[in-house]
Amino acid sequence: MTARLAVVFGPGAVTLGDLLAGLGFGPELIFILPGRAASYASVLQGEGTVVALDEAASIGQVDGIVAFGERELPVAARLAASAGLPFHTPETVERLTDKSLQRRALRGHGIETPAFHLLRDAEEWPAELALPAVLKPVKGEGSRNTHLVRTAENGRTLARRLLDPGGPAAEEALVVEECLLGTPCEPYGDYVSVESACVGDDVRTIGVTGKLPLLPPFRENGQFFPDTLDEALRAEVIELTGRALKALGVRHGITHTEIKLTPQGPRIIEVNGRIGGFINELYQRAAGLDLIEAAGRLALGQEADVSVRPRGGVYFQHYSRPLPQATRLAAVEGARELTRTPGIIASRRLVRPGAALPPDGTAVYLDLTVGHAPTHEEMLDVLERGLSRIRFTFDTPAGAVTRTGHELRAVEREAT
Repeated sequence: MTARLAVVFGPGAVTLGDLLAGLGFGPELIFILPGRAASYASVLQGEGTVVALDEAASIGQVDGIVAFGERELPVAARLAASAGLPFHTPETVERLTDKSLQRRALRGHGIETPAFHLLRDAEEWPAELALPAVLKPVKGEGSRNTHLVRTAENGRTLARRLLDPGGPAAEEALVVEECLLGTPCEPYGDYVSVESACVGDDVRTIGVTGKLPLLPPFRENGQFFPDTLDEALRAEVIELTGRALKALGVRHGITHTEIKLTPQGPRIIEVNGRIGGFINELYQRAAGLDLIEAAGRLALGQEADVSVRPRGGVYFQHYSRPLPQATRLAAVEGARELTRTPGIIASRRLVRPGAALPPDGTAVYLDLTVGHAPTHEEMLDVLERGLSRIRFTFDTPAGAVTRTGHELRAVEREAT
């Protein structure tokens, strides 16, 4: 009998094309669409059964449930719990998606975290918190409304704007926490992510993913495999990840844990109960491993081989990010020249010229450029050559501004 796999679908960390390819190993697919995913119904009709969330009870018995977007995790957890299927429990999802609860749970299990405070009122700003600090929504994704705060006055002003129920942000609650200062790792990032597969008490490390340096304030712009850590530090990072997952009660599925490399040792940035953004594409090229397929097989109780077999060299991704003051992407020039750069394999446009850019600091990826180089040093050379050939023009309140992809990586941004 063909297994039936329910997919709680929404725009998230994997593309629709990758999702359909990864789940094409044989199960009958039932797509459950929460409100924000309703527009995908016509696209998915030929790929499986499509139902709205309020019709989920009509689908009958299924053998597994998966979700790949942050906002879809709570829905999938409730459905799985009611059907007795393996997934994160609703309580675990709360700890995975609520930054305050996550910090408390980690501390409760002896895992050191930055000092933090939950804010529902800007006037509750903690005078004793060391600065600089990070201010962000208690529940958020894509770096939305995430700011570096250097003074308490600036923090309160930001918090008032973000918590204003009539304002454009209208966050319900914020977390302000001590800013982790990383060990100098230039020209690479001072943090990594750990990709894991969890089956009961068994936490299997898929890989450690290296990062390019963050762009202020806290915007990712690239990652690569393999990482640049020495064996001792890599082992420490993996051990910390395992303890964090167990502290949060994670017992099922693929996870993405971000870890800061500090002078005091590795520290948890956050744990995500899903595949990380663009991670599936990277590991497919670098190791022939489809994490979406692995997630689907684990949900169905099947064995999933998540062992990585590196193919040699360094596989990388780069995402161009808009200027922080940009309101619209006006034009893109030189994309063809970028892809002709030796070492660059492909570049996919993610934002079309003419598109408005969100005002809330959400992570906007203008494109996804992927490549391969023999060494980490040569990866950096490839990126410098390639990104100098593409130019982005933005509309800003001060007028049109043009920057090359290389200049966007080096631009000095306002912290808030």
